[in-house]
Amino acid sequence: MHFVKTLLCLATFLGFVMAQSMQIVSPPPGTSLTPGKNVTVELQAADSTSNIDFVAVVIGLQSCSSTGCYPPNVALGTILYQGPFTPPAGQLTANISVMVPSSFASGTAQLGVINFYLIGVSFSLCCNFG
Repeated sequence: MHFVKTLLCLATFLGFVMAQSMQIVSPPPGTSLTPGKNVTVELQAADSTSNIDFVAVVIGLQSCSSTGCYPPNVALGTILYQGPFTPPAGQLTANISVMVPSSFASGTAQLGVINFYLIGVSFSLCCNFG
């Protein structure tokens, strides 16, 4: 019986996480970024029927090797931003200006984001990688 409770709790938790994903809307994949220049990263949170309080987001830029990039839950690379996610009232999209480091290596790279938030009546801490 304890196993069933644990499984139900895990399934509920995964449902909350899947319901509250964070996506990078812009720049789109394949965009060329210039070291030393600013780029606007547009983040969009998925709509949810649950009570959500955004705590913070972390945006990273990872230089990829010939074998590819690690997923954001494994490595973010160079941290470009860490701070609040504050979309305008009534919206789920926010623009964050970041600078690509002038020393960043040329080649294939991946932009990743981690979203930390509190969800539900009891405000359970959750995070989402995108």
